[in-house]
Parts: sequence; structure tokens; C-alpha cells
Amino acid sequence: MDNLLFKITENLLKQKSVVLVGSSDSGKTFWVKNTIIPYLEASGKKVEYLKDGSELPKESPDVVICDEVETLFDQEYLKGDNTEEYYTDEYLDKVNGWYKNYAELPMSTLFVVTRNKPNQVENLLQNFHKADWDDRDIVVLKFEK
Repeated sequence: MDNLLFKITENLLKQKSVVLVGSSDSGKTFWVKNTIIPYLEASGKKVEYLKDGSELPKESPDVVICDEVETLFDQEYLKGDNTEEYYTDEYLDKVNGWYKNYAELPMSTLFVVTRNKPNQVENLLQNFHKADWDDRDIVVLKFEK
């Protein structure tokens, strides 16, 4: 975990956006709140945590951490052979609203994304290099317990 902490903070401090991807209930949010945020604040950085894409920072933080982020980059991949609708129209409308907020976040933002299957995580690690909400370069890292 120390290596992951180093990689995340190194990129954020270089004004790079980072996507942290891992499965549901793996401890991502707990780790972010109890490890990354205190570490950055101890380094003198002003950090603002957003619970999801419906919020924007209230201040002018050095680093933003946005939890529960959704990307449609891998929408077709997630559909796979599934004959049922993967995302509802209502959910897609909500995501499009979040995209507008994501695009307003500073470059030094940590976006926390959930993907539950190992192949879904690997797909993002291998192929997700530009954010689909504003085309910014991103560094994708895997969260593991």
C-alpha cells in the first residue's frame, strides 16, 4: 500500500489526474479518507473530498478527491454479451451531469472508480488513458486490499 500511496501522491503533486480503480467494499473510501487525505494534509496540501460527481469543491483546494466516479469509457466492454440494458437512460442522464462537474475539477484530482470483475479492472488499467469527460490525461492505478 505504501507504493500505491507514493504513486498517487507523486502524480497528484505533479498536477496529474489519477483514477483509482477497485472492487466494491474493498476499502477504497476508507483508505482514501484515512491514509491519502491525512498524508497530503501533513504535506501542507489543502484537500477536498467529494462523495460523488454531484458536488463541486467549495474552496480552492490543492487536491480534490472525487469518490463514486462513473466512466462510460468501458460501457461497451461492460455490456459484453449481456442482452439486457446495462445502463438505464435515467442513469446515463445522471452520469452526463456528473461529467460536467468532473470536467471542472482541477488536474490534481483523484477519481475513485468501482469495477468488480478482475477483467473490468484490467481493461481500465490497460486502455483508459484519457478521461472521457474532458480528454485530460489520466494515470490509472489498481486498488487491492
